[in-house]
Amino acid sequence: MRGEKIKLHQSWKTLNGGERKDLFRLLRILGGIVVLLVLLYYGAINGIPYIGSFWALFTGNRTETQKDTTPPPSPSFSPLSSYTKTKTIKVSGFAEPASEVTLSVNGDKDGKTITEAGGTFNFSDVTLPTQGRNVITAVAADPSGNVSQKSAELIITLDTKPPEIKVSSPKDGQSFVGENKQISVKGKTEAGATVKVNETQATVLADGTFKTTITANTPGNIKITIIATDKAGNEKTVELTVTYSAQ
Repeated sequence: MRGEKIKLHQSWKTLNGGERKDLFRLLRILGGIVVLLVLLYYGAINGIPYIGSFWALFTGNRTETQKDTTPPPSPSFSPLSSYTKTKTIKVSGFAEPASEVTLSVNGDKDGKTITEAGGTFNFSDVTLPTQGRNVITAVAADPSGNVSQKSAELIITLDTKPPEIKVSSPKDGQSFVGENKQISVKGKTEAGATVKVNETQATVLADGTFKTTITANTPGNIKITIIATDKAGNEKTVELTVTYSAQ
């Protein structure tokens, strides 16, 4: 600064023109220093993340974001009847939320769907291509592309044929006479089927053999209706008529 140093106790009015110019210059320098310090302070705080990235790029030491490499759990199916008489069924179950579930029937892909928030999935139109045994499986893929192990097999038997009924006793049109009003009904049907004779459940053995008795309450013609229902819900009906008289 020109001339003598400015004394702090001096009044503004006592400063001459040169001293005032020196004071303004000093204030501008100090203000610039303060602004520079503020900029450096905030720049250092906000730039820390970028400094690390720049240094890693400069030195060649890059740290990649860790990728999800864990496969999701295998999907599981909701309980479903093992036998059906319809070729198109509904299949539901559970898998990892937001995963893509791929369904296969007998080894062929049948469809895909995304699980809901709770992990549930639904396939409303699954076609069973084979009369008899059909094997359904599923896998799940998470958003990172990891694929689960195959699910447990869901085995569904498609059966569209009604069960056969062979009645061995009585014969259609047979006559019964006497005080014994009990008429034995015997026959054979598909293994695993249920049999009703005049709305009464008959005893069915493992090989499909069935038997029961009906009571002839009044003389005359007695209609006997036999209905067999297999595991898939198919029904077969056989009707016959016998005659009963007390004498």
